Amino acid sequence: MRIAHFSDLHYGAATLEEADRCFGTAIDRAIAEGAEVAVLSGDATDHGLDLHEPATRRLCAQVRRLADHCPVLMLQGTFSHEPPGTLAVFGLLGARHGVHVTERIEQVALMGDGRWLASDGWRFEAVPAGASALLTCVPTINKAVVAATVGAVEAPQAVGEHLALLLRGFAPTNRRARACRVPTIAVSHGTVFGSVSEHGVPMAGFDHEFSTGVLFSAETQAVMLGHIHRHQLWEQDGPAGRQCIAYAGSIGRFHYGEQGDKGFLLWEVTPEGAACALMLTPARRTIDIVFE
Repeated sequence: MRIAHFSDLHYGAATLEEADRCFGTAIDRAIAEGAEVAVLSGDATDHGLDLHEPATRRLCAQVRRLADHCPVLMLQGTFSHEPPGTLAVFGLLGARHGVHVTERIEQVALMGDGRWLASDGWRFEAVPAGASALLTCVPTINKAVVAATVGAVEAPQAVGEHLALLLRGFAPTNRRARACRVPTIAVSHGTVFGSVSEHGVPMAGFDHEFSTGVLFSAETQAVMLGHIHRHQLWEQDGPAGRQCIAYAGSIGRFHYGEQGDKGFLLWEVTPEGAACALMLTPARRTIDIVFE
């Protein structure tokens, strides 16, 4: 299955020109490359948008154009960028294919006829008959809720521990899907310990949600991440086949000094493994002019 993975579009008043130019080009390329599914892994907006804003209209038009080509899944991102409920409107666009908005921990099956089917609980106990892909969705975790439960001091470690248990809990369903020849994908939004930010800073601390080992433990072939604005990936060969974790990075260059190329990822996912390639967008460049 060929999947176009976009992330961190950051549509807003100040970012509209950059975001719309880059996302529009990316959609053109994804359509030309024959993408069968599109995944947006969080932070489609830069902040809460009013309906009358030009950024809202442009983002809705671009998502509608994408959904006219293939089924689209949109994941809840960082709450400061996408206040809860922001994405609900995209499920109402009425495009040729469905737009599924995932705001809770769940599994979603893409059915053979292009419909999205979400699990009633946090996972499917059995792979839905007729599924052509199985997506495990873990949107942004509300750390304030965790802090209110276990205390602010314990919250960072508690988030990591509970996510590790959760992701391991998805493994049996993903193994069953693999046995049924159904590609498996995980989609999430957060920070991987040891990843590098767009400004070249290693992300090392106790408050990061994931490690690569925890993400691999869900036993999906592909892990499509958002939040870090720099493309990077990790791969391993194991019992679950060729597994790949990757950040798509931001669609454009929104801050001074961001390192690396900008674009979206084109994935090839099979029951045996996954691989991705970065497709570049016409992001603006930032330069230093040094003089005496």
